[in-house]
Amino acid sequence: MGLFSWFRRSGDSSNTVIGIILLIVMLVFVGPNVIPGLLSRTFNFIDEGIPCTRLRTAEDRAAHQSLIGRLAQNPISLRVIPDTIPPFGSGSGMTFRIVISNETIGTVPIVFNEAQVIVNDDPNSSGFGLIFEPALPITTGGVRQPGLATFPEANIRLLGPRQRCVHRVDFRADQVDAAFRSVPVRVRAYYRVTGPGIIQSGVPGSRLIYGDQGLNIIRNGFLTSDPVLVPTPSQ
Repeated sequence: MGLFSWFRRSGDSSNTVIGIILLIVMLVFVGPNVIPGLLSRTFNFIDEGIPCTRLRTAEDRAAHQSLIGRLAQNPISLRVIPDTIPPFGSGSGMTFRIVISNETIGTVPIVFNEAQVIVNDDPNSSGFGLIFEPALPITTGGVRQPGLATFPEANIRLLGPRQRCVHRVDFRADQVDAAFRSVPVRVRAYYRVTGPGIIQSGVPGSRLIYGDQGLNIIRNGFLTSDPVLVPTPSQ
């Protein structure tokens, strides 16, 4: 009450109230997309989404799936945000952030395991990774199991409507010194899924509604981000 009385005494109550309403509208409709990105660009320790390891894990895909998510085609988008290449011999490593966004109003599943994010594409296995151009002698140490027809539900994560997550790929200083001696270098993030995932059995007592795990939502099973030039200190 005292605040609105002050507005009335100041003589510009209508303009102030309109300004507050416009600010709220901006935060609701613009903020979810713009503010997280602005904060992440301003403060390197802040990501624009939750860590992908904290996404919900799938449970009983035989009975629980989003119909909107199953019908979606190419519902996710990828971006990669590289660190600046440190000076040679500086003892500094590098981090590449993979941003995964759900562009739909449905919940969509992805195959994600942080121990299976790799460098270069393996057409016989599913998951996320980085592709460098030209190819570099660098590795995350990640290993995937090829040829899976059914995916462990612990490796199926759920992106909610309009949700995004971020995974940080860290490289040690010795790897960076060996790999980034020649520039320019471009990098892309990618996601590959080799099939929809066959349902082998449901949870005892639950209904068997779906015949697959609903992973076949990417055209041709392969998606990449736009290539990004890895910046050097001079840039």
